[in-house]
Amino acid sequence: MSTTTTQENTMSPIQDRILLLLCPEADTVTWCQTAEEFTRSIFPNVEAIYWAPGDPYPAELDAWEGEWIISFRGDLIVPERVYTKAKKGALNCHPCPPHFRGLGGHIYAIYENHETFGSTFHHMAKSVDTGQIIDVKRFAIAPNETATSLRHHVGAVSLAQYFELVSQYIAKGVPLPTSTENWGEKLFTSKALAKWIEEKKAVEPDHRCFR
Repeated sequence: MSTTTTQENTMSPIQDRILLLLCPEADTVTWCQTAEEFTRSIFPNVEAIYWAPGDPYPAELDAWEGEWIISFRGDLIVPERVYTKAKKGALNCHPCPPHFRGLGGHIYAIYENHETFGSTFHHMAKSVDTGQIIDVKRFAIAPNETATSLRHHVGAVSLAQYFELVSQYIAKGVPLPTSTENWGEKLFTSKALAKWIEEKKAVEPDHRCFR
């Protein structure tokens, strides 16, 4: 066995190189900054990229090498050529339950009077929100919640879920859990969401899903 292989096998999980993909937008950046600070408090080798829709593709992604890629509330769709380079795993936080693949789940959930919502962590895959589900944290939607309050609510749940996965599994070298839950069949796209909002606002402009 080579020296390099031996070192890789005995290296502490704390030495893992972590790439964080985060969102700089106002309603999520606080959660993302907290996740980054927490990760840096555990791991000495953390690279963070904040990317918003419309930003140029971050070229540094293609040169990255390491053990983990974690997209926490990030919107960048990571190419397969990049996420397959993560030696231990490439994970994504989807701030919705598995039923709502894609965008706008918090809006649809309020409009449809769902009683619960949730946050999903899963492995990255070729198609959006199709990778093996790791963990789902569900919670009761509070009476009279708006889409905005639900977005903040799930943000707090997602952050706690992230803390747990990082501290109890990744940092300890413990295998990640595997959920038995399955993704919904429908992908909710940005184009479909924009059309839906336009149609619903025309007849129910004051609905709490638009607040």
